[in-house]
Amino acid sequence: MGFSVHNSLAVLEGHFGKKSDFIRTPKFNINNLKDSWKGNKYLSRNLSLSTMVEGLLWLYFGFAIYSAFVLEDFGLIIFHLMLFAGFGYVVFKSLLSKV
Repeated sequence: MGFSVHNSLAVLEGHFGKKSDFIRTPKFNINNLKDSWKGNKYLSRNLSLSTMVEGLLWLYFGFAIYSAFVLEDFGLIIFHLMLFAGFGYVVFKSLLSKV
């Protein structure tokens, strides 16, 4: 559930015909055990728009869980808990990768 933003963007790009080549390359140009990914020019310390959207969705589903207790309406609490945990995991892993 945490990857729904990325999957949605990929579906929309495919639907609107955005062409992209899928070329399998060594990640971060690591070809042997002595190479390191730290300090690579492809790493960015900036937050992406998708990370910000996922953060907002994490807060939104946190508020939905809070609202369920305030309104005493627990019909969707399981889904809200799963979405809160999924988006929270993705956001925190994204933030930790920037450090």
